[in-house]
Amino acid sequence: MKRDIKLKWFYPHPVETIWQCLTEPELLKQWSLSSGDFKAEVGFKWMEQQPPRPRMGWDGRMYFEVLEVIPHKKISYSFKGGPREGVITLNTIVTWVLHPKDNGTELHLEHTGFEGAKNIFTSFIMELGWKNKVAQRLAKTIQNFTHVNR
Repeated sequence: MKRDIKLKWFYPHPVETIWQCLTEPELLKQWSLSSGDFKAEVGFKWMEQQPPRPRMGWDGRMYFEVLEVIPHKKISYSFKGGPREGVITLNTIVTWVLHPKDNGTELHLEHTGFEGAKNIFTSFIMELGWKNKVAQRLAKTIQNFTHVNR
């Protein structure tokens, strides 16, 4: 069993603006789980900590590594986690693709690699998070960023 998350949004702002919000540490930490320790460079690794959820078999640690960067077009990174340090039970990839469209940007998100019943269940929870919390915070960050930089 396998499941992927595929979402897209449209922003009436240029690709360069959206790219900055996806990759600049100070902007990234405004909408994502990032603490701000981030570089849009292939091979860059970082870890983020959230409250553990032992019943779900997750210690709260999320491990990331940048896998691909095509400036203003695409960025992807691994997203891994598990029940304890050194044990990975969730091994996925997050990919953001930016397309110029109608004087703005169409932003595609693919979060792929959810395998097995437990991780497929996790994917539904994460999809809700991407659609609701993350999308709203990203839109607010973009709006604030464009307002300040007029």
